[in-house]
Amino acid sequence: MNGIPQQSPQKKQMRRLVLAPVFVLVVLLMLISGCAARSSATPSSSPSPSATSSQTPPPTASATSQPSAIPRHVPRTVYPTPRIEPVSPIPNPLSGLSIPDEVRLIVLMGSDNPAPFTSRTDAMMLAFYNPRLAKVALLSLPPEMFVYIPGYTMQRVNVAYAVGGFEMLADTIEYNLGIRPDEFAVVHKDDFTWFVEELDGLDVNTMRNYYYDCGGIPAGSIHLRGGDVLCFVSFREDWDIRDQAWRQEQVVWQLFMRLAQGGKLVEIGEIYETYTNTVQSNLTLPDLIANIGLALRLGQADRFGFFQLGIEDFEKWTLPNTVESTVLLPLSENISAVVQQAIDFTMVSVKSSDIVLTLEYQLTVSPTPTNTPTASPTHTATATFTATNTPLPPGTRTPTITPGGPTLTPSNTVEGYPGPGTATATVTATQEGYP
Repeated sequence: MNGIPQQSPQKKQMRRLVLAPVFVLVVLLMLISGCAARSSATPSSSPSPSATSSQTPPPTASATSQPSAIPRHVPRTVYPTPRIEPVSPIPNPLSGLSIPDEVRLIVLMGSDNPAPFTSRTDAMMLAFYNPRLAKVALLSLPPEMFVYIPGYTMQRVNVAYAVGGFEMLADTIEYNLGIRPDEFAVVHKDDFTWFVEELDGLDVNTMRNYYYDCGGIPAGSIHLRGGDVLCFVSFREDWDIRDQAWRQEQVVWQLFMRLAQGGKLVEIGEIYETYTNTVQSNLTLPDLIANIGLALRLGQADRFGFFQLGIEDFEKWTLPNTVESTVLLPLSENISAVVQQAIDFTMVSVKSSDIVLTLEYQLTVSPTPTNTPTASPTHTATATFTATNTPLPPGTRTPTITPGGPTLTPSNTVEGYPGPGTATATVTATQEGYP
């Protein structure tokens, strides 16, 4: 295996503290944060009138000039040159992707260092999302992915953020994956463990038995606590990067469902304040709160897509002048195909289920309702009578005023009608409190 020494089953796994799942803490609810609101648009130029005289056609909807959004994903052709001599040839930037303007990207990183210290990020997950359709596609990147870091050199992808912050990381993702990220978040293993504990653990499903990892994990559904969940997303057996990515993405999805469906969204402000000093991100609490409705829509399972890179998408290469240090050189055609699949997933709409309405109801209705009287208009009919001395001409009917309403008593009636030749009416006067 390219000079990689064989190890015992207990040491076979290549552990990586993969903490991308914790981004649910701050990011998946903000996943869609800033989204449409951060898009900019400029009005298109108005059509100039023609110098030739012609009849003016009647106005139509299509004739009205509409504002057009500035393209967000413009292919980039110029990148910084390396300042350190690379140990391998620099590949060409990845290009040719079809990226709709409404698709956005968050880079989620995990660090095994305690906050606030950040060195190499030992986990990296990309979350492509579409705010309009409320769709998310997750794609994990192996930390050994050996790429060109613009302005630095050829190095592992998990070095970019530690060396140059988010701007260098964004350049790196754009150069090697063809799309520039909009947001990022870096979390630490201790915060992840405590957050899972606050949720009383997670139920995860395993496809097979893991005899030698995390104390032994059987196949099927199993409930794991915070430290066990951290181990579950951290270990990797040999070069099985696809299996590890699948476990990471499953935990991310489970965490988000617990937040969206378990009533935790009402505590989002408190959660944010608890972790804001230890989670590095360019997202804000107003972003998060403004997009809770969209987060609720993501509580529908079929709005999530899971994509993994396998060892077949890379070429293993041993670094020169090192002690058995092996990295993964990406095969551009394979990487491009998987990234395009993830982007395309976010563009397919799905029908909202009843669970979305249920979650919105749970979020907006107080868990402890109170019987607070609410003032409402009351329409009460009140009769007001004013005595007047108005002379009446002969032959005029005068109504009788009674508490129950006016009463007319005609004389000489046949089934309620005056008899023939009769034009007079008998007036009955009352004395029940009225003049």
